[in-house]
Amino acid sequence: MNTGLSASYNGFAMDDIYLADESGTRLSSNKIPMGSKVLVIATGVNYFSEKENKVFPGCRIILTDKEHKEILNLPDAFADMKDGIEASQAKTLQAQLNTGNPMTIGKTYQLNVKFFDKNNPGNEIIANVDLIMKE
Repeated sequence: MNTGLSASYNGFAMDDIYLADESGTRLSSNKIPMGSKVLVIATGVNYFSEKENKVFPGCRIILTDKEHKEILNLPDAFADMKDGIEASQAKTLQAQLNTGNPMTIGKTYQLNVKFFDKNNPGNEIIANVDLIMKE
């Protein structure tokens, strides 16, 4: 992948994972315009543990600088899905990062995204990518 996105998964099946802009268009570079949104999108996700015909995805987002100082630590970006969703709705998962202050143009940041199954914490998709902020 030209973006440098690396991913691993356990317990889930997955078709693809990629970096995208806020419209969902696949990015070909990890150079991100400051002030824009960047998405990590996983498609074809399968094998959530169902409870009463619902699945309960979670999404942890951590952003650090090159010195490993945390800029963002969001334990569960999907916390509002506490009542669960249909399994078909969880086939595509996306984590969103809004770039901006205190990030600095020209600096590189490490984005770590973990999609997980709240009913089976061993099921996870982990994605890492370095993001370079540009004007």
